[in-house]
Amino acid sequence: MSKTITIPYVSRTGGSIELETVYAGGFLRWLYNTVSGRTASYLLFHHPLASRLYGWWTRLRVSRCQVRGLMNLGDVNDQDFESPRDGFRSFNEFFTRDIDLRRRPMPASPTVCVAPVDGKVLAYNRVRQQDTMQIKQHRFTLEGFLNDPALVRRFDQGSMLICRLSLADYHHFHFPDRGRPGRSHTIPGSLRAGGPYARQSLLPFYSQNRRTLTPFLSDHFGLMLIVEIGALTVGSIVQSFQPHTPVARGQKKGFFQLGGSTVVLLFQRGMIQFDDDLQQNTAKGLETEVQMGDSVGRATFQFAYSDVNGGMVS
Repeated sequence: MSKTITIPYVSRTGGSIELETVYAGGFLRWLYNTVSGRTASYLLFHHPLASRLYGWWTRLRVSRCQVRGLMNLGDVNDQDFESPRDGFRSFNEFFTRDIDLRRRPMPASPTVCVAPVDGKVLAYNRVRQQDTMQIKQHRFTLEGFLNDPALVRRFDQGSMLICRLSLADYHHFHFPDRGRPGRSHTIPGSLRAGGPYARQSLLPFYSQNRRTLTPFLSDHFGLMLIVEIGALTVGSIVQSFQPHTPVARGQKKGFFQLGGSTVVLLFQRGMIQFDDDLQQNTAKGLETEVQMGDSVGRATFQFAYSDVNGGMVS
């Protein structure tokens, strides 16, 4: 069995199909495609303790060796770094690095929704309460994902943007529009990997992984949900914003610690028109590469802030 895992995606700049090489591909193939690996995953690796132990190791200076291995894959743009590429004291410091945000300009139009992260995205115009969705090797329902009947009713038949981060990506997440966030709450769960690594079995990533939900009353898209999902080796999801305090589009919301991760934006019905290329690529089963600040869609109509002010979920 090949030790390399590659994931096809569309390069937005050139429109060509590229291949993302997954770090530690041999380990992930074993973990999700063999009896011994699936047993180890169930008994050990998807539990938070395993991620905490790995997180402890990556804060040691000896873990710097992983930085070079990841850089050698060729998917890390060190021109974005605020620190020199050899200046990281540990792998965790590299993983949680800041970037020069001047390299992530915002679109001029305020009605454009921007990507909250660097990563690969899928855009779904309609997510219905009764549907079972299958995204790559992950199957879930809106009810299982949100774990809240009131939220399911509110976002039934809404739109969903799924942003998958690889290990090489910048792992801070940002607000997609100007607005006012509510208080986050966490749904406890396991820490399975978020990529399409399993060849045969379906993984309950969106319904059983640890995830943090933040209601967001945006200026141009009404009430939204911003959901961060933990994954294998992601020991924590750190929020750095103040609830109920207005934020700007592109302002930092928080960051992940260790591992590939996922951010989901949920919109109520009819509030956003996703960009054509994202819709077309998603229909073909292909992710599209974006950077934080890139356009992902536009507001479908104008409304006054006060029209949705009563819709905040605390």
